[in-house]
This record gives sequence, structure tokens and C-alpha cells, in this order.
Amino acid sequence: MGKNPAKKAKQAPPLSADRLRAGWQGPAGTRIHLARPQDAAAADALMATTGEEMRFTSVLRRAIEDGSASSTMVAGIGGENAYREAAVHTFSTLTLDRASTTVCLTLVATDEHDCVVGVLSGTAPGTIMSMAASNGYSPAQARVLSLVIAKVHGLAVAEHTRGQGIATALLKRAWQVYQQLGYLLLYGSYEADRDLTAFYTRSGYTVHAPGALLSLERLSLPFRVGAGPDECLFTRWRPRR
Repeated sequence: MGKNPAKKAKQAPPLSADRLRAGWQGPAGTRIHLARPQDAAAADALMATTGEEMRFTSVLRRAIEDGSASSTMVAGIGGENAYREAAVHTFSTLTLDRASTTVCLTLVATDEHDCVVGVLSGTAPGTIMSMAASNGYSPAQARVLSLVIAKVHGLAVAEHTRGQGIATALLKRAWQVYQQLGYLLLYGSYEADRDLTAFYTRSGYTVHAPGALLSLERLSLPFRVGAGPDECLFTRWRPRR
């Protein structure tokens, strides 16, 4: 008897608010989950190991500490429409800097002792939003971009746990969250001399040459974004439907 046709890859069930908070089992006995108030200091310190400029902004640090960070994402995790409705309420009731923290995704990996050993910080695309404003987009139109584009601001893993797949797991779960919320593009950058091309390529991203500019025509934006001349952009687009 011939072999059965290959089965389609099993899709992960939709995320819920409870799943975002409780997280997922990660590699090497870790758990991947939203950053909690008690994780803020350790996660911020770990981010700083990749450069002082990579630390959380003060307003994001406070939002993690008071539990409001990612709150719009959690409220809207039921789907794209729910997320848009939650964001409309948030941006109409909070100052822009506070509202922006509610659409920032901070994931951590904690070990068996509940210590933070990995962190990923996903933020609103500030550079792209500023460029949109410079190209005549209204403040409201620029804010909408934070609901379809996100930037990996930083990704860090404690030195003693590197090489165990924790960074890959953080990227995977971040993409899962952004996909469900309807994001179209997740991007970031790294210094070219760190040679992370293979890592990001294996994780599903396209790595661009140092100094290359990224066209945003797919989003009907009339400008391009790039990193510094000694930095590489990495990008992942949502598949076209």
C-alpha cells in the first residue's frame, strides 16, 4: 500500500489573553511569557548587555512595572477587529507615549527558578511613524502604522543559557502574537559585524545587506526605511492572502 499523502502542518490554536500571560514551555526548561511587573528590572538589565541604548525607555519600564504594558494587545488578542477597537479606545484616552506602551510586546524567558534569562522587546515603529508624518500623514494615520508594523527593538539572552534555542523561541512566539493581531511587517536591525545572518534566516526573516533600504510599497508608503551603513535590516512580512 502506498504512503499517505503528506499532511498539512498542524496550525497552532488561536491565542487567548490567558495564554499570553501564562506563556508556553520553552527550551532548556524555560517558560516564554509576557513580562510581568516583577520581571521589569531583570529584563531591562539583560537588554542593557547588548548596549545601553537597547534598554527600555523609562515610560515602557514604568508600564511593565504597573502592568499596563501590552494591555491593548492583550485586550485585542481575539482578532484584528478586536485589536483595532481596543486601540481606538486606548489612543483616544491616553497620552501618546502611554498609549504606545500598550502596543509594545515584551516577552521574557524565565528558568526553573523564575529568573529572567531571555527577553524580546517589540515596539511601535517610531522611525517609520516619524517619516510618515514628514510625508504629510496626519498624527492619526501615523499612529495606525503601529498596529500593522512592529520593530524588534532588542533581543537578549543570558550568557550562560545561550545556544539552547531561547532566542529562537522568543522570536517564534512574538511572530505568533503579531500574526494573530494582524500585523503585516516585523523588522529590526543588528550590527553587521555580529554576523547574525544565519540565525535570522533560520527564524524566517530576510536579512538585507548593510546599509540597504527597505521599500514599503507593499503598505503604500512612499518612502523607504533603513539602518546605518554598518547595520543589517532583517524583515518578515505576513504572507499575502
